[in-house]
Amino acid sequence: MIIPRQSSIRPFIVSLLVVSVISSKVLHLLQHAFSLPGGQFAIYFPTFFILETLLCVAAWELLFKFTGLKSLLGTAVTVAITALSFVLSSSQIGFYLVTGSEIRWDAATAVGTDPEGRKLMLSGLRSFLGAACALLVISWLLKYWIYVLIGHWMSALFSAQTEKADEEGIVTSPQRKSRTARLIQFWTVCAAVFIGFLRLARPQVPYNHMSETIPFSFFWALGSRPAELHQTGDQSFPLADLIDEPYWEGPYDHFKGWAPGKPDSNAKKSRPVWASGDLPPGFDRWSEAESGDEGGGVTLNENGASQKNIYRPTDDPLRITNLNREMLEPIAQVLKKHQVPITHVVLVLMESARKDIFPFKAGSHLHEMILSSCNTQDPEVLQEVNDKLSTLTPNAEKLTGETSGLSTSNNISSPSSGWNGTTEPGMGGINVNGVLTGSSLSFKSAVMNYCGAGPLPVNFMEEVNAKNYQPCIMQIFELFNQLKKNSTEKGKPRNGFEHIHDRNWSTVFLQSITGLYDEQDELNKQMGFQKYIYREDIGQQSAKYYHEDMEEINYFGYPEYEIYPYLRDVVNNTIENNERLFLSHFTSTTHHPWGTPTAYHEEEYFAGDSLMAKHEDINKYLNTVRYVDTWLGDMMKVLDEAGIANETLVVFVGDHGQAFPEDAPVSGTYENGHISNFRIPLVFRHPLLPALQITANATSMSVVPTIIDLLVHSGSLNEMDSNAALDLINEYEGQSLIRPYQATHNGRQAWNFGIINPGGTMLSVGSAAVPYRLILPLAEDFEYIFSDLDTDPDELSPLRGWSLGELIGRVQRKHGDKAGKWLVDAEKVGKWWIEEQKRLWNYQ
Repeated sequence: MIIPRQSSIRPFIVSLLVVSVISSKVLHLLQHAFSLPGGQFAIYFPTFFILETLLCVAAWELLFKFTGLKSLLGTAVTVAITALSFVLSSSQIGFYLVTGSEIRWDAATAVGTDPEGRKLMLSGLRSFLGAACALLVISWLLKYWIYVLIGHWMSALFSAQTEKADEEGIVTSPQRKSRTARLIQFWTVCAAVFIGFLRLARPQVPYNHMSETIPFSFFWALGSRPAELHQTGDQSFPLADLIDEPYWEGPYDHFKGWAPGKPDSNAKKSRPVWASGDLPPGFDRWSEAESGDEGGGVTLNENGASQKNIYRPTDDPLRITNLNREMLEPIAQVLKKHQVPITHVVLVLMESARKDIFPFKAGSHLHEMILSSCNTQDPEVLQEVNDKLSTLTPNAEKLTGETSGLSTSNNISSPSSGWNGTTEPGMGGINVNGVLTGSSLSFKSAVMNYCGAGPLPVNFMEEVNAKNYQPCIMQIFELFNQLKKNSTEKGKPRNGFEHIHDRNWSTVFLQSITGLYDEQDELNKQMGFQKYIYREDIGQQSAKYYHEDMEEINYFGYPEYEIYPYLRDVVNNTIENNERLFLSHFTSTTHHPWGTPTAYHEEEYFAGDSLMAKHEDINKYLNTVRYVDTWLGDMMKVLDEAGIANETLVVFVGDHGQAFPEDAPVSGTYENGHISNFRIPLVFRHPLLPALQITANATSMSVVPTIIDLLVHSGSLNEMDSNAALDLINEYEGQSLIRPYQATHNGRQAWNFGIINPGGTMLSVGSAAVPYRLILPLAEDFEYIFSDLDTDPDELSPLRGWSLGELIGRVQRKHGDKAGKWLVDAEKVGKWWIEEQKRLWNYQ
């Protein structure tokens, strides 16, 4: 073999293309190899490389079989395809190194169109460059071998005999070449026929997805939407026997009844008194322009057909209410004996807040991982680690009423300048365990927390382009303002709180990071916030508290403390203006890449230098958790110093969790249904409410109903506002958490659904009635996943299957027929819910 030096570039181009597409495919297969029986994987293995082979053959022809202008054009096309394949493969490998998952090009291109999204993508630049360098080096080292291998094969395949050395310098024996050529041609044809037969015989799922090839998969993603498995024209509820007439319930008080499918359930009814006149945004179904159905009117076109869909609690086959049950006894007793004013409401939405770190507790899976890194059973060493961990979340311990169990001294007091959080013994508010987020995409989760509505199960924030099908809490407060404005007489005061009843509500949103990502600013306007402060506001030189040394700690913006003076101003202005405040704040430091200010001291929670490198990300996350915990204490201090802590309800809720390699095979929230991404904290903090620990397998859709329930029954609304609130609370799907949670009712289950980031690829389906959980794929390239959270609370060994039938068999063998039956129902209900949500959001 002789290859002239001047011909090295073209062999390198071929080598780079081969290495790029093959490495991409090998990584792709490795991520799915263990989800299939080994025999099937081996049999169909040759079919996975059909497109790669054809692509490399085409590139070879374009590079080496033309001359003149055709050669230049062929080289240009090949270089373009090779460059694209190289970039895509490097991106795929780099993404895997960061998340353990595989990249989806439709989602990546969508994120790349957002300026803030591009910053997010650039955070993985180091991994991308590392993968790119590795591909370049390997391609350079293998360029001659790959060139010769393909050259011999192509020469033998398309010419029976070679008389002399070709122009690239390959010298062969004519006689030997001829015999070799015939053998290669014979075996190539046999292999092609055999592989073609396997390709036709193999199942479509999951093998079509496993055969995807760069760059074809990239172009396919740009030109089409992912094929969905669960699109049905029939929107009838799948468990029809549970909503038959014998189970229907009539209306009483503010309860509107429940009769799904009742012929006259959509008949016109009297409008509630509070719904007269022009209503704020969010109340379209009660507006003057509509038919006047108290469950929600429908605008009709000239043919009498509905032009839009609305939510009706009377027709919702999934709705289970607990508003007919008495309040939890400790709460009822306190509200009966004492005044508990709720003049203001603060909702803190906490980024990537896992329940097991709010507070961090001994015995958790993460705690055991940290202790195991010490590689010792020495009690003194372990106690030193626990003492360090006990300083992670002291304020979360105070807010939740839970103790970490880490320090023998039980000392969770803050530094002298910190938040003391003093309340009377046995008081402090409600800590809810068992809550799951309704979405692992932050702003879909926000829709649930602020509006009590289920998110739209499609990729990214299409909710911004639609109308919420439920009034958001900010819009309800605006309604209260409007009722006061339009009323000719003041509403009757209740519980002696006339000093707060007639004040107007002001709704304000604060965060130290950008408000432009994923159109958050537009979403906040749509949901009804009157005022908002983002990085774009505080980062201007003209900003009130701007200073030259403001430090951006991540690609989204500044640390939380940059909005501290603005927070203080909002609170003080509210008091000066004699208003009522609904304030919401979104924390951000616990978001990837988990940066903290330069001056902030970071601890090492895992032992050993090599282990620290292995656990670098989660260690950085834990430091941001400690940082945010201190910040939450300082937020509470603002309320104390302003003298309004005893009349403020503060709700702390996570937007979603955060999986790490220590928890799951895939890290992050992207296309990752692991339970660590869904368990979140939820606290209703008020110094005059009893300290309660309750368990409810609910979602954050219960936040709005619980706030309304507390406002009404604490006497914090006048009679007019209370009547409107009692009507509205019966409109929401979520249950109130100050009453016993209804897991079942007349054979029906309280189903829980969770959208998995980015929204349209997977759905988490659970139920308050059982510990089972299903990850339902919404596209053909994902598996069904089942877990039993009683026996496997951290989902260390879930069951998987590429088809429901395959998974049902495995579930029945391990968990019994009851679990198998639930799995069948869960898949049906999940499919129905997907289409129902699109209907409610009027999504086309």
